[in-house]
Formats: sequence, C-alpha cells, structure tokens
Amino acid sequence: MVHGHHGSGVEKGKPRQKFREHPRCTARFGEVLLHARDGATSPDEYQIAVHNAKSIVKYVDACRAESNSKYPVRKGLVGDVAAALTGQPLRKFRISQIEDVSTSLKNNAAKADFTLENADLEIIGRLYYSAIRCNEWYLEEVGLIPDHGGFTTLLALCRAASFASSIGTETKSFPSPHPADLAMLSNQEAKLDAALSNHFNGITAPGCRFLFSCWHGIDQADTGDSGRAKHLIVAFSSLGNGLVRHEFGGSLAKLNKQLHADGKDTFDVLFVADPAQSWYQKDSRGHLDGFAEYEQRILIASRPYDKISLVGDSMGGSGALLFSHLATESVVAFSPQIDLNGDSHVSRYDMTPTIRDRYCDRLLHSVELAVEAGVKIYVNRGVEKADVGHTDLLMNHINGKFSEGPGPLGGRLIINEHSDCQHHQIAVHLKEKGQLAHVLSSNLIQGYR
Repeated sequence: MVHGHHGSGVEKGKPRQKFREHPRCTARFGEVLLHARDGATSPDEYQIAVHNAKSIVKYVDACRAESNSKYPVRKGLVGDVAAALTGQPLRKFRISQIEDVSTSLKNNAAKADFTLENADLEIIGRLYYSAIRCNEWYLEEVGLIPDHGGFTTLLALCRAASFASSIGTETKSFPSPHPADLAMLSNQEAKLDAALSNHFNGITAPGCRFLFSCWHGIDQADTGDSGRAKHLIVAFSSLGNGLVRHEFGGSLAKLNKQLHADGKDTFDVLFVADPAQSWYQKDSRGHLDGFAEYEQRILIASRPYDKISLVGDSMGGSGALLFSHLATESVVAFSPQIDLNGDSHVSRYDMTPTIRDRYCDRLLHSVELAVEAGVKIYVNRGVEKADVGHTDLLMNHINGKFSEGPGPLGGRLIINEHSDCQHHQIAVHLKEKGQLAHVLSSNLIQGYR
C-alpha cells in the first residue's frame, strides 16, 4: 500500500514525511480501515478511525435494508463520487494548484527530469483538500469525517462494493448483486478509477497521458525549419512520488540543444504517462485495456519520423520495453520491472496474477521483436536484488531465443550494471553523479558521444 519514491528525487537533508495512503491504495477495503485504526498516533485519530468504521457498517446495513437487495451502497453513489471528481470547477482548481507549486520550484535543477518528494507531497495535500471539498455531501451521507481518512474510506467503500460485485465475488459483507447490476457496477468502477487517475497526478496537459514537444528544448526560430525533426524519442514516466509526471524533459532538452549546436540531427519528444499507475495497462476510460490505446497513439505520433527511440525509468522503463517493438533505433530502460508478480512496486488490486503474467509475456515478446529487427536495447540497473532479478530474467529469456554471436544477436541487448548504486533509483543516481546526460546521449543517439 505504500506509494511513491520510484524514479523521483528525494530532497537531500530532509526526512521523509509521514505515510499517507494514496487514492490508488484504496482498493483493499479492510486494509484501509485497519491501517487507519492501527496507524493512529493519537487518541483523536483512533476515535476518528473507529467512528468511520462504525459509520460504514451502519450505512451498508441501512442500504441493504432499504432496497431489500444485496447491493451494499446507494446505487448512484459510485457514479456521484466519480462525477464530483471530474467537474469543471475542480479541474480548474487542480490545474491552478499544480502550476502554482511548479512555478515556485522552477529554478530547481532536479525538477526538469524528476520531481522532489516534498514538492509532490505538497501537491497531494492540495489535491486531497479539493477532492474532499467536492465530496462533502457524500461523506456526510455515509457518515464519514470530511478529512483525508474519511475520503480514503469513502473511496475504499465505493471500490469494494463495485469491484467485488462486478467480478461476482460473494462475501458476507458484499454478496453478489442481481445480474442486471453487473454491467453498471463494472462501468461505474472504471469511471471512478479514471476520475481518480485524472485528478491525482502532477500533469496539467489535456488528457494527462500524452504531451508532444516539437524541437524539444530548442527555440524553433533558431532552427530555420518549420517542420519536424527526423527522430522521435518517446519518454515513458515512472510512478513518481505518488504523482505521475512527464519525465526526462530537462536532460532531453539539454541533449537536443547540444545536438543542434554541433550541427547534428535533433529530435522531437512524445512524453507518455500512465496516471493510473498500472504499468500502461489501464486506458483513459479506466478499463484494463490500455496496451491497445497506448500502442495506437504512439504509432500515430511516430508515422512522420524515420527514427524512433524509447526511454523510461522504473515503470517507465517497463513501458519502454513493453512497446520496444515500435522502436527503430534504440530503447533505454532504467531499472525496469519485467515480472510484476510479487514486485513491491505494484499495488493495484485489479492487476491479477493472470494479468501480470500476460503483461510479462507481452513485454518479452515485444523485446524479441525489437532485437530481431536490429533495435539496440540498453538496460541500466544498480545492484538492488529485485532489479538484478528482473534484468536477469530478461537477459536469460532473450539468450534462450537468440543464441548466436557474442550475446543475443550480436549484443543487441546490453545490460549496464552500475555497482555504486545500491537502490532502485538508478536514473536519479546517474543524474546526481552527472552521468545521466552521457548515458542518454550514447544510448539514445547512436554514434553520438
């Protein structure tokens, strides 16, 4: 249930803040209630947790008695909460708060690639405040305290009711509803998930998922060319510190400016993010069918270009490998996850073992296609056991498929281990050491140092 710290910066000299559940972690209903009770640090917090738990029981019993059915919440509640999170006033407030914090940090050298933890924690607080305000009516309806804990509990209730029912799981608290309600439940749960994804992220670009940057980092007036570059780099985002953001913007801008100054071919950038934190499996509607949507959008954006390269860190590195079959030049992945089963970074309740297995198979097949097509795959890792295990799995699989030559197909899959990095955040580590720009230039731009 822990959020954050995957691929984003932690400000030196400052302690990590007290744990708070992220809205993505409100799926396991019982865990939310138990954590609120057992994690209380004062008598008041404990009493509030107990109050919220009792209110939930009373509300569910009342709903089932009133409707004389097995449905545990008012039928329109899930949709109402989702609608409240997608209203125009809330969207405007959200954008103003994110841009306000971003402006105050514009001189921070680390921000352009990876956002500092404390900055994201501040924004998460503002997003919670606005979400609580727009859901005060529904918090009161259920009998929950209108604060962070009450809102998290409301989300947990909505998701538990809709998800458990939509898959036909019958429990004492949430018996299976009438079949006529199943489609509605599944659709409402998806809408709620999409609403949360679109609200709780650090991106203000429309749609949150894609942002195109022509002549990235270069004043187009200096190029003497009104067209596009010949090379497109697709940059995938990590989980961030609880808020997904577009990443690698600063280093890619610096690299592009240097290419332009050296008279070399420059590139455009397509920034790709997954605000649902689903390893690019959730689409914009909240359904687990994201692969097709992301692939189609990347394919459309790639059509005008002769060269396509991909880059990403952590979840973003996994995304770069997942779509490596779309590359023509190179793929650069920092500490990617290959097998999501048992990985501590993956907390989504709806990514079942079957879905995770399918993801791994698809990723490995994509890398196979890329390697076979001559694409260079660079994987940068530290020495953390989990990261080593992921990349060894990838290397062993590719070696099993292609055995000729020094390494798979003449060394087209290259594992770069950085023994001085003891943790998962290899991209942040390389940036702090002043090495990230070199890794990007040598891996993304073939033949350029």
